[in-house]
Amino acid sequence: MGAIISNLSKTKKLGEILIDEGLLNPTQLETALAEGKKRNLRLGAALASLGIISEDNILNALSSQIELKKIDLSKIIVDPAVGRILPEVLSRQFKMVAVSLKDGILTVALSDPLNVFATDALKKHVDYNIEIVLAKEHDILKAIDFVWTVKEVSKATPNQNIFSTDTKTLYGAAYSQTGVPPFSAPSSPDFSATVKEVLQSEDVNIIKLVNDIIVSASNNRASDIHIEPLSDEIIVRERIDGELIESRRIPLQFLNSIIARIKIMANMDIAEKRNSQDSRFEINAGEKNLDVRVSIVPTINGEKAVFRLLDKSSKVVKASEMPIDKNYKEKILKIIYRKYGLFLITGPTGSGKTTTAYSMIAELNVINKNIITVEDPVEYKIRYINQIEANQKGGMGFPDALRAVLRQDPDIILVGEIRDEETARIAIQAALTGHFVISTLHTQDSSSAISRLIDMGIEPFLISSSIAGIIGQRLVKRLCPACKQPYEPESELLKELGLLSEIKFIFFKAKKDGCDLCNRTGFHGRINILEILIPDANIQKLIVEKSDAALIRSAAIKDGFIPLRMAGLKKVIEGITTLEEVLQATQDI
Repeated sequence: MGAIISNLSKTKKLGEILIDEGLLNPTQLETALAEGKKRNLRLGAALASLGIISEDNILNALSSQIELKKIDLSKIIVDPAVGRILPEVLSRQFKMVAVSLKDGILTVALSDPLNVFATDALKKHVDYNIEIVLAKEHDILKAIDFVWTVKEVSKATPNQNIFSTDTKTLYGAAYSQTGVPPFSAPSSPDFSATVKEVLQSEDVNIIKLVNDIIVSASNNRASDIHIEPLSDEIIVRERIDGELIESRRIPLQFLNSIIARIKIMANMDIAEKRNSQDSRFEINAGEKNLDVRVSIVPTINGEKAVFRLLDKSSKVVKASEMPIDKNYKEKILKIIYRKYGLFLITGPTGSGKTTTAYSMIAELNVINKNIITVEDPVEYKIRYINQIEANQKGGMGFPDALRAVLRQDPDIILVGEIRDEETARIAIQAALTGHFVISTLHTQDSSSAISRLIDMGIEPFLISSSIAGIIGQRLVKRLCPACKQPYEPESELLKELGLLSEIKFIFFKAKKDGCDLCNRTGFHGRINILEILIPDANIQKLIVEKSDAALIRSAAIKDGFIPLRMAGLKKVIEGITTLEEVLQATQDI
């Protein structure tokens, strides 16, 4: 039989290790030992349950003292064929899972490597040399569930690298350069095999398939992935530049395995099939570190999954670096550097409001400012900014969280969204009492935001006194610079839009079937079009008088305000987007 590759034979007991590391005192040790004896728990579990030491700190101490590698198993894709080298009963009894097999060495993750019964069982049941690594118990149990849920995809041969050609393809360059699969999701994947080829094999590699779906979508700049069961097959669609585009079709027989894999990755209840579930997980996709939000709902054809992909490795752009016209940028910067006031960002769902809000707090993020956000959910984590996730089901919705924030001595507050009168009233009161507040509001344009607040029940004089500025915005698709084509729009349309003039403008449209740069769509990325309403004395007076949005808008235009459609048409004339894109984005204004 094989040997344990580690320093376990010369190791102290866990209690001694933790005392040596300064994490535990003798009194606490005695308390934990008594608790463990009473509840039949090992020392580590007893310490964690009593809140004396976290599991992370215990693993860190073990890693330091006995020189074992600690891995984040929640981000590891365990090949079921490797995991099944250990019998399921053994894995569950001792909470351990095999994670890789290379050159006759089996790597096994344990949360309690000092359990001699576990290591003895490994020696008796495994015909390999064994390397022990450390992982959280919860993550190990999740990995075991996954290993014994999905269909087995390959065979483990003694003294042979378990990572098959498919898995080498999955791990790409990271594998070929080192010969050792990384302890993470693929760092440079190369999914050369087509989905059809993978699915035609006798055993379908569900792990590879799900990861291929995520990484391919990320490479295609998709913001969302839809995995939808039809009556006879599964369709996968990616939302790219705001539009859903079909990416592949998969036989319906693989739906349950795909959904089970997704649920394991997102720490969902595998057995729950009648109710919707929401969760999240992180995964590396090439050079991107993705935060993946998952929603699963039951449909008449089976469960449907939707992923929202957020690139955690991407830098939040500061307001001063936003790719917008200089005059808009100057107005935004002038507003956000005020000491107090409410700055609203408006627009429909998917118009980039959150991104704009983040750019503002990123600009204001300096060490002498206390910036606090209340979001649902937190989209991007920013260093030095205190971010709170509102949770209505958990008893802390936006109003409760916002009240708590006001007791935290804030300078700047970001409220993810104003959804009701209570949140609006607290935000406005904060803006009037010396805080600068940034928030978003679902309205069609900037002037409609005022009517919306009045409809919520906010007194007009409070709105007039508190608002520092309102942005209305939309996202429109950017023409592919490599293949866009000039054309002549109909003169009637140009006349209707006020673009008929002695100056001859050159208009562009997307090339049919595009090019390689734009994935044959004719478009590449999106741009933001903005309008910025800064209430002056005249508009403040109209607000107090409860004037409608149209009158406020008309007064603002006389004062130099540029509406969204005009801002969009400027981008059309500059050859950046199309007339159709702007008209579609602003048709409701």
